[in-house]
Amino acid sequence: MSFKKFQRRQYLKLRKRLGRSNEDFAPHGVPVHIPEGSDLAITYLLAKGRPYEAEEAGMVRDYLLPGTNVIELGGCFGVVSALVRKTIGPEARHVIVEANPSLIDPLTRNAGQGAAPGQTDVLNAAVDYSGAASVTFSIGPNAHMSRLGAGARTVTVPAVRLVDLVARLPAGPYALVCDIEGAELGLFAAEADALDRIGLLVLETHPDAYPRGKEDLDAMLTTLAAAGLVQVRAEADVVCFRRARA
Repeated sequence: MSFKKFQRRQYLKLRKRLGRSNEDFAPHGVPVHIPEGSDLAITYLLAKGRPYEAEEAGMVRDYLLPGTNVIELGGCFGVVSALVRKTIGPEARHVIVEANPSLIDPLTRNAGQGAAPGQTDVLNAAVDYSGAASVTFSIGPNAHMSRLGAGARTVTVPAVRLVDLVARLPAGPYALVCDIEGAELGLFAAEADALDRIGLLVLETHPDAYPRGKEDLDAMLTTLAAAGLVQVRAEADVVCFRRARA
């Protein structure tokens, strides 16, 4: 065990002895439950009260409107998902994709808080455009370090496309919240039709994962601009776009 892991475990043990929960947190003013022992790095971060997906959460708060239907790619434990639901209200549709099967139960619990029956749809799948029915997904050392491809620990999950997810929504515009560790590059190159209905996009980019780095990032941003999406904020690697008004 590394010294960092040892320190984190000791800190969490001390919290527990003091009667504080290592499972229940409210990082964005919304309660979430992370099962103890499921992810040391994320549990420690939340226990310390440090920023968690702060840029993404801020854009959701500032730009996502009540009643908006949402597709969220990369739900993880459902921390941002819970904020999305609080923001859009109980009746809007919220479709969430997460490839790591061990995250589905806590994600479903956190994302479903306050939702009307049937309005939250959690899929254990991965976005992919290879044409395969299923894909290999590599589970990283923490929930934010997993991605498509081979690795020390892998699972096989169904492949989905954005257009398939859009079909689960009512007609009209929707918001897309996307954090899929580099797979967004292929998504936006392939999904011109599905992009036409996006009213709001909150996108975490991963230029280090792109084959050509910043060149691929710039090309992707150009594709989004050509689809009528206007950048309204950029913080760290997270970018927010809104549909240009006619």
